[in-house]
Amino acid sequence: MERFRVAVVGVGNVAQTIHLPLLKRLPDVEVVAVCDRVASKARMVAERFGIPHAFSRLEELWQLEELQIVDVCTPTDSHPEIACAALEQGKHVFVEKPLSRTLAEAQQVAAAVAASGRHLMVGMNHRFRPDVMLLKSYVRRGELGRVYYIKAGWLQPRQKEQRWLTQADISGGGVLLDLGIVLLDLILWMYNFAPVRSVHAALFHHQTRLVEDLVLATLYFADESVATLECSWSLMRPENLYYCNLFGTRGSGYINPFRLVRQVNGDFVTLHAEGHARLPSARQYMHSYQAEWQYFLNVLRGNLPPVSTVQEAVHRMRIVEALYRSGEERCEVILEVPAQ
Repeated sequence: MERFRVAVVGVGNVAQTIHLPLLKRLPDVEVVAVCDRVASKARMVAERFGIPHAFSRLEELWQLEELQIVDVCTPTDSHPEIACAALEQGKHVFVEKPLSRTLAEAQQVAAAVAASGRHLMVGMNHRFRPDVMLLKSYVRRGELGRVYYIKAGWLQPRQKEQRWLTQADISGGGVLLDLGIVLLDLILWMYNFAPVRSVHAALFHHQTRLVEDLVLATLYFADESVATLECSWSLMRPENLYYCNLFGTRGSGYINPFRLVRQVNGDFVTLHAEGHARLPSARQYMHSYQAEWQYFLNVLRGNLPPVSTVQEAVHRMRIVEALYRSGEERCEVILEVPAQ
């Protein structure tokens, strides 16, 4: 079996708790290096995970001729620079969400991808949750009829300020770019990236004035479908609430827990999934990262079509910027719909 040689750039929390443990478990991956601007931290993490090389500068990383994939786990402000540099070096890139702070930065990365001929995948692991994949399969087969309304949310308990996530110059925004972009991706994916006609958003600052910590948004699609999303870091509640509910002309589908509702002979019948789709939410979440990486490796082998591409990231950021504008100006924002 071909083993892909990977370097992880940025060895903070997401790298140490998710990416490195996952990559070390995959039989077709060899983690050959880590890179972090804090040299002592890079060395410590390399020793902990049994990785042969630890660097503090990208220029050192490019000396590894065997390197094939760069996994970008840094704060958002450095994503475009690192991704573009890796692409220019002929490496494939996996980058954690969001790809960038702005639409212009996403477009810069898109140009680098086009020039390099290499693959770039943005981490949107929720597409790879077993329950989400199961619901998408029902949508694809038309089990719900034409889906015309999606309601999605991710509400987290109030937490202490999360360092760089609340610094707009680093993160690009608040909860919309952290949790909301995941929900936005699910909505667009379930709707097969149908054109968005307009958006309306309300942004709130309850815990900090630096970035928004509560967002309520509505997306209106060109085909008269609609979606709403809500996301927050700042609610006084004891646990996470995560959901994505779809309503169609023949039935409805729900995530967390998964269930499907259909009408049979005038009565509503609820179908529950057995097996992997009934995994506890935490296990579904961790499983999604592994499934995501396995998919990416199969894309590189030519076995599967690319997903969560840079083009999709550009599309998401165009909508995100419209949502921010709507929230700031307190108005509906019209987007340009491509001609059919």
